[in-house]
Amino acid sequence: MYSTELTLNSPSRIVRKFLMDPLFISGVSGHISILKFKDKQKDEYIMGDRIRELSAPTDEFIALYILLRTNKDFKYTEGIFNGPKVTMESIKYSGMSDDGKLEFTIEFMPKSLGDTQTRLYVATNVKYNDSLLDKMLGKSAVDFAKHIVEDHFATYARVYFPSLYGDIIRSLTNKETDKEKTTQGLSLTPLFEFSGDATSILSKINEMVSQLDLGLIKVNFGKVNCNIIVQNKDMKRAICRSDSNVKASFEALSLIISAKGQGKMEVYSVKMEDLIDTLYTLA
Repeated sequence: MYSTELTLNSPSRIVRKFLMDPLFISGVSGHISILKFKDKQKDEYIMGDRIRELSAPTDEFIALYILLRTNKDFKYTEGIFNGPKVTMESIKYSGMSDDGKLEFTIEFMPKSLGDTQTRLYVATNVKYNDSLLDKMLGKSAVDFAKHIVEDHFATYARVYFPSLYGDIIRSLTNKETDKEKTTQGLSLTPLFEFSGDATSILSKINEMVSQLDLGLIKVNFGKVNCNIIVQNKDMKRAICRSDSNVKASFEALSLIISAKGQGKMEVYSVKMEDLIDTLYTLA
């Protein structure tokens, strides 16, 4: 296992968006080439021009793993690549080769350092079992855990990320600061976004509620709009509206269950000190 910390000149919510893109992560890793996408609606892997049939992002792939044994010697093996698995604290990817020799995890834990910086903790755990013959010939796999972190992700964060996206991020940050979401003096800090069908969004709501101390979850399915208030990792109030139909509490979630197509979920946190200041102004 190998881990390190990086500092990025970007708000954590923007960093999280990059880290939640499996195509971005596989590319920067330098050793993962995605071949097939899992279409969960059809329960099959698709490739070639059939990838155009994919209607929603997936988190399961068949990939080609490129393993470096010496500077001029590469070994290729096929396997499953999974991710992202997203929580409030981390974004995690994992994979395993079909022959069972390679198994790995890559975990990112971004922490906000204010409006313009993020401290990113990166941890990799790679297990690779070469054959006894390869070890005798001195062709054992290099320390992939350290190599992937230092030579790929850390180099990208230090060189490419600020060069390619620095101006864009500064522009977005300035615009979003001007348009900061406020409600009765409360600042709503964006934490997380997720898109998917009704089943996946309900599952993600339960996951986010269990991690949120004080905040708001907004869900939109076109005609179905929901606001869920969370306090102390508990759903305190939920209201869903669909045309003239309004439901509250846990009955509100039934509107999400029956929603069709793809929806979007947004999670916001509320600072307790902001809430106290607002109450004082109303007293």
